[in-house]
Amino acid sequence: MTIKRIDKLKYARKVLLAQDKISTKYFRKIKAELTIVGDALAKSYLDNGNDDKFQGIGQDHEKRLVIILTELSRVTNQTFRSIGIISIKSVFDTLDTSIESQILGVLAANVLTTSAEIADTTIASASAVIIQQMQISQNIAPDKYIPSISRMIAKKIGGNNAKSRAMTIARTETHKAANVSQFTRAEMAATDSGLDVQIEWISTNDGRVRDSHRSTNGQIVAIGEKFNVGGTKMKYPSDPSGGAANVINCRCVLGYHVPEE
Repeated sequence: MTIKRIDKLKYARKVLLAQDKISTKYFRKIKAELTIVGDALAKSYLDNGNDDKFQGIGQDHEKRLVIILTELSRVTNQTFRSIGIISIKSVFDTLDTSIESQILGVLAANVLTTSAEIADTTIASASAVIIQQMQISQNIAPDKYIPSISRMIAKKIGGNNAKSRAMTIARTETHKAANVSQFTRAEMAATDSGLDVQIEWISTNDGRVRDSHRSTNGQIVAIGEKFNVGGTKMKYPSDPSGGAANVINCRCVLGYHVPEE
């Protein structure tokens, strides 16, 4: 089946619009969580004058992120069960409902990894503030620099920084969950039906698209093969194996092809 260029662009915009609705909702929850952990880290430093308790705070932060991102993944998966190139929708509809639990398992594993990475970055950022400020506060009394550094930690993790970081996390994780959900479903559909399912990398081709992703637009591979994205092998847009440079704020989507009956 050949999909017209205009249809691909409409499809990509439809997918991104659906993702934006989800990411906007969870942006607020993630921003609130970053503010909470920022305040907790700042208070801990103010009370103790060191980062000895940061790891414990980070573990609690990670647990709360798992709850938020699990909900995000489940909502995204439910949404993208009904969004897909029409050529493969009939194949999706024949899948046994037990396959959904397998897809949720894949998404859950991704959530655990991502939550740990986000929490580690949060704690590392707070500790970096202490190290940097201690280097320039050596001749200042602790009762002077500790409150100052505490405020810097809160500002670094929360405030406007929390807003921009939360939006990046929400968009990236929604996009990732959508593509993991659709790719896994397509992979299982191919196995279950025996059809020669192919996937296509579709870019919106606007000014916000990475050059390597723009050049990958229209590339079609069989399920089980990987796209060549500027020399990096990826199963789908936002595939974690592509690294942060290919994943963060990616807006490319997957298209599907199956043989016509």
